[in-house]
Amino acid sequence: MEESEFAAPAEGAGGMPADSVIILPPVAPPLREYRFEFYGEAAEYFRIWIVNVALSILTFGVFSAWAKVRTQRYFYANTRLAGVPFEYLAQPLPILKGRAIAFTLFGGYALAGQFSITLQLWLLGLITVLAPWLIVRGLMFHARYSSWRGLTFRFLPRYGQAYRWYLFAYLLVPLSLGLAFPYVKWQQKRFVVDQHRFGGREFKFHGGSGDFYPTYLIAVGLVFGWIVLVSIVVGTLASKFGYPSAWFRYGLAGFIYFGYFLAWVYIASRIANLTYGQAELDGYRLRSTLGAFDLAKLYLGNTIAILLTLGMAIPWAAIRLAQYRAAHLELVAPRDLDGFTAEWQRDESALGAEMDNLFDLDIGL
Repeated sequence: MEESEFAAPAEGAGGMPADSVIILPPVAPPLREYRFEFYGEAAEYFRIWIVNVALSILTFGVFSAWAKVRTQRYFYANTRLAGVPFEYLAQPLPILKGRAIAFTLFGGYALAGQFSITLQLWLLGLITVLAPWLIVRGLMFHARYSSWRGLTFRFLPRYGQAYRWYLFAYLLVPLSLGLAFPYVKWQQKRFVVDQHRFGGREFKFHGGSGDFYPTYLIAVGLVFGWIVLVSIVVGTLASKFGYPSAWFRYGLAGFIYFGYFLAWVYIASRIANLTYGQAELDGYRLRSTLGAFDLAKLYLGNTIAILLTLGMAIPWAAIRLAQYRAAHLELVAPRDLDGFTAEWQRDESALGAEMDNLFDLDIGL
């Protein structure tokens, strides 16, 4: 009998057909990490800073708008990601308009106290009501005039949400005896991240309210523990040397303030790490590794240097802080950045045409 053409195929090792094809699941490409870099130098920035200060004084603050643009452009241009610098595109006049509005509001509030408490309270109420609107306008301004690789950032003006989380939500804090404060801060961070756009793509915040509570609870514990420690030390010294002098009381107040400073630095570093780490843009994520102890040493060193030099070390302090922040921030990318910007350039161009200039100002918040 002839062999049938429908005979079963020959089996290979393990009983599998010899000509079978095994389909393996796709392998995700390895993530790429791009660290932010800052190349500014203290001596170079000092020349910019000293001219800004001198001209701002001579013009009674009018030049401060131009000073801010010069400063921002310097820091943006010296901050690089994947070798490409950021750009600050704002012009001084919108900043000057915003500062005029801020000066009128807050200056009027301070001056009103000399004439009428009722008028001052009315101005305080006006500032409170305007605060969420001013915050949104400031975020819109800074996003719109920040650029990288020809793509600018955007911030959507969701005023209803701004009033919800920057005004009305604070009513929950006293009603909850402070327990709602981390929840409010979580909603504010989520609001800021979710309304940002880059190249027409949306940022998403993946953190939950439960991520914020440990940070604030630990900070409260640090403050409480520090106060207890200082109280024990003061009680011991008072029992041996009697009632402390005025200088001793000043020192005691300084030590107590130092405890609040440590708690503030801890919160600032942890919340920054959490906010950056939970922000995602179409698969691209940031990683922040600020250290509370390192940041506290940096702030203390900067403060001491500024006091000892009567303010002349401010440029040096600003450069140190920028270098530290850049060194502890990186972008974790699922694919190459060249395709990232080329693909999104079309979305950016279309979105830019829809922006209006009616309230094109920076209010400095």
